[in-house]
Amino acid sequence: MNIKLAGSPVREQWFYHPEQRTIYVWPPDLTYQSLSYLVVILAHELGHAMDFDSHPGHVAVIRNRHWSRTPLFIEQAAFVNGFCLLKQLQIPCSLDQYAAMIEPPMAERVVNEIENNHLCCLLSSPRRALSTPS
Repeated sequence: MNIKLAGSPVREQWFYHPEQRTIYVWPPDLTYQSLSYLVVILAHELGHAMDFDSHPGHVAVIRNRHWSRTPLFIEQAAFVNGFCLLKQLQIPCSLDQYAAMIEPPMAERVVNEIENNHLCCLLSSPRRALSTPS
């Protein structure tokens, strides 16, 4: 994906800058937040990268906006893409676990989109992250 990581200049915020192809990370989170939180937030930011790559027009939508004014449909797409990425990478995270890390109004929208677009088939074959030799 050719994405860089850098320390966030915004207190307690993670965000993706599409023109710089950089995910800005709030460094204290790496020490104090749970692994589940880190997996979900990184998946979400990578989901933004996937969305902006697939929909270049979305970059124009956010270009002159403050990061906190990103439209809900772009945030939702990032969460959906992030969940799909976790499934593609076979990272064991259920939709319920993923949604639990998202604030309620958005969590419901993300779950509905995944379920209504038959993305739930990604959930039908749980795979173990590590396999033991037989």
